[in-house]
Amino acid sequence: MGKEIERKYLVTGQQWKEQADGTLYRQGYLNSQKERVVRARTMGQKAALTIKGITVGATRLEFEYDIPLDDCNQLLELCEQPLI
Repeated sequence: MGKEIERKYLVTGQQWKEQADGTLYRQGYLNSQKERVVRARTMGQKAALTIKGITVGATRLEFEYDIPLDDCNQLLELCEQPLI
């Protein structure tokens, strides 16, 4: 069982743009209710299915599993629209 701790940071300046290599992400939600989130995501040639529980303070349960890229592409067709 995993726990996610949500942290947010503000990036200043533009230097990161000059040094960053891009990776195409595609993400969709099979369920985005407050009590649970089920997400399918591709990251370049990798893919994952993520299940998150309800947020309590700054943490929530999180489970992430690698899945085949072809499976994820099919799951993205079932997701709520629009994809991110």
